[in-house]
Amino acid sequence: MKYLFFDIECANCYNNCAKIFSLGYLITDEKFNILHEKEDVLINPRDRFDWYVAKKMMAYPRNIFADLPPFPDFYDRFKEMFEDPETLVIGYAVTNDVHFLHDDCKRYKLPPLTYQFYDVQQLYARQPVNNTAKNLEDSVLSWYGEEPENMHRSDEDAYNTMRILKAIAAFHNTDLPGVLEMFPDCGGETHDGIINYAWKKPEGETKKKRRRGKSKKKGAEEATPEEHGENRMEQGSHNAELFIKFLENVKPRTKIRKPPLLSGHTVTVSLNYQRYHFNEMLYLVQMIVDAGGHYTLCTKDADTLYTYGDEEQDVRYNIFAERIAAGEDLDVLPLKALFDILETSEVKLSHKPKKDLSALEEHDEESEEVPV
Repeated sequence: MKYLFFDIECANCYNNCAKIFSLGYLITDEKFNILHEKEDVLINPRDRFDWYVAKKMMAYPRNIFADLPPFPDFYDRFKEMFEDPETLVIGYAVTNDVHFLHDDCKRYKLPPLTYQFYDVQQLYARQPVNNTAKNLEDSVLSWYGEEPENMHRSDEDAYNTMRILKAIAAFHNTDLPGVLEMFPDCGGETHDGIINYAWKKPEGETKKKRRRGKSKKKGAEEATPEEHGENRMEQGSHNAELFIKFLENVKPRTKIRKPPLLSGHTVTVSLNYQRYHFNEMLYLVQMIVDAGGHYTLCTKDADTLYTYGDEEQDVRYNIFAERIAAGEDLDVLPLKALFDILETSEVKLSHKPKKDLSALEEHDEESEEVPV
């Protein structure tokens, strides 16, 4: 069996359709021996580069892409790679890349690819140690104690995905197929343009809610820290009230060294992150304001959405999809992109001390609901 590690970078995802400009990959055997050295396949996206991609995520000069072949010229090569019955595909946050491939196949009216895949991000999150990061950079840092080089270069990201899985396999004293067998719920497959993955909540399934004040019955599922932690920020909660007051009073700090990269932009963050990261959101909003931007709780007022986790379960993402379908020119980017702009990371924010909100606590204002 061969194992294809890959990563994709896109020029933009306007109109909810990705335009690929690079696909990086390498191939290993079950012992992580490299059979095909890392390679970055550069592609003419035949569309403009998003302002953020051009400013912060480009590993190559933009002017080289005009003379490169478009995606259809690479289709047969990719089809042979991905659909090889002796090859298993592996990525980090791989469903994004699976969607990107599907988008370009659809854009050029090419048959969608059929293959099985595994997600190292999902597998990483299930480890007993080093499991708090939710982006590639911090995952490498947690397992190797070093920051990866050449981030957002597809072949390097594919290589670092392999390194993370190799470290996890070594931790469990097993090989590549062995570690995948240990975590079958981290796999998926795509066929006929349909994407299925084991960790996705089944259609129509809803999360059970526990009523406050009721004793837990014997055998009942333990509540996760996110369900009862002081870092949670649900609509109508005390933390939500404090967050609204903070938004009303936040101002740029005086000595700002960096150029205002978010100047003129009104941004919002996925509820998948905002709801469970109250303290981090306070610091994040301050950084956004310092960078010239404005944070809004009303999705319809935002021009940029930063996504986190399962987009299909995010109300804000669905609202943005409707607005884009109606013709609005909006940006939908991963939350990691915002962290990069602000020169921070999910791990760094999680280590911030609890923000002092005593001044806001003193004002006993009426409760307000957090709008969607």
